[in-house]
Parts: sequence; structure tokens; C-alpha cells
Amino acid sequence: MFEFYNHSSEKMNEIENESTHLIVTSPPYPMIEKWDKCFGKIDFKYQHSILTKVWKECYRILIPGGICCINIGDATRKLNNNFQCFHNFSQIQCELSNMGFNMLIPVLWKKISNRPNAFLGSGFLPPNAYVSQDIEYIIICRKGNLRTFPPKDKNRYDSKITKEERDLWFQQIWDKIPGRKGSKEDSSFPEEIPYRLIKMFSVINDIIVDPFCGTGTTGIVANKLKRNFIGYDIKTSKLNTFFK
Repeated sequence: MFEFYNHSSEKMNEIENESTHLIVTSPPYPMIEKWDKCFGKIDFKYQHSILTKVWKECYRILIPGGICCINIGDATRKLNNNFQCFHNFSQIQCELSNMGFNMLIPVLWKKISNRPNAFLGSGFLPPNAYVSQDIEYIIICRKGNLRTFPPKDKNRYDSKITKEERDLWFQQIWDKIPGRKGSKEDSSFPEEIPYRLIKMFSVINDIIVDPFCGTGTTGIVANKLKRNFIGYDIKTSKLNTFFK
């Protein structure tokens, strides 16, 4: 099953209650300037209130024991001549916890930087420089208790990961993950991220949902891994062609 819906995921009416096994997504980051038009208002609480509607829908559609993985970064910008950091990660974590998700240990994704010695501010003169931002987060949370399976479930055993994968993927810090080859979309996360998450937290024939599917990375990876996929985006996705 591969489905794409060209509208906001604030209402995913096409998906039944408790029918989704895993959510893997990277939403527009609140308070990042390039997403201002998407949110319609430059206000931290307002932008997160829009995302919260989507997280509530994610909770509704997940099965008991289903997992939600959200790639998010904090935002830095100058407003009213005042440079500051807006903590998207902690804000979303609190909202997910308040609506009933069990919060698990997040992944810290150390992104490859082309400017390892970059800094903001006055450089060598204290105290007005800023720490460089080279970490994004992958929030991981579960709806309810652990997911259960019938004894010797074939899909589960056929989805087994290797020892090497387990030892690498279940560390909290992920690094040395290159960007998407040939991609001109700087907002696209590399295939390696959904590839790991889908193999870690789902089994063959599960239903994977991405409520902000963009260029379709999660859907393409889900297909390669023999999972079903449902994607939403307000822009027409390349998945329209992929699904035909």
C-alpha cells in the first residue's frame, strides 16, 4: 500500500484510529525563517500550536505500542535586534508527553559541517560569541506499553537486524551520515535516517506514516524495506509519480 494525500496533516481523516505502526517525519522547524510563510505568523507558541494538531493526530492513528520518531532542530535567529535560540526540541517533547506519549531516549544527530571552525559573535573576545549549532534531534516516543506479537511472528523474525546494525544504531549519538546525493533540497534529510528508524521500530508489512513527507524520502525507503506507506504534504510530492 502506498498512498499520498496533498493536504495538511492537521486532519488525517483517511487513516483509521490505531491503524499505524510507525511515524517517521521531519516537520518544518518553527522559527526558521524559510518556513515563516508556511506557518503564516512569526511567533514561537503559535507555530508550535499548529504542529501540536498534527502530533495529536499521530497519537490517534498509532496502534498501542506504536512508535513516533520526529527529526527536529532548534532555531536561531535575530528578532527585534536580539539574537536568540528557540528550543523546538524541548517544546515538542513536552507537548508529546502531555498528550500521553511515553518519551524514550532521543537520538542526537551530529550533522556534517562544511565549516567546523565557524562561530557567531565576536570570536576571540569574550563574552559575546555563540556556540555553533551542529546537532539536530530525533525524538522517539511510544504510545502506551510495548507492542506485542504472536509467538514466532514471521514478519518480525524476517525483519531482524544485524549485530553491527544494533551496535551502531542504538547509540545515542549518530554522526558521519552524509546528505542526500544530488539533492538540492537543503530541508531533505538523508535516506539513512528513515532507513535506520524504520528497521529499528517496525517490521515487514507495517504501515509507516510521514505527515510532512516533502520529497518523499521516508516513503521511498519504506517501499525498499517492504513496508506500507501513507504520506501527507501541502505541496505536491514526487511520490505522486512514485506511486503510479
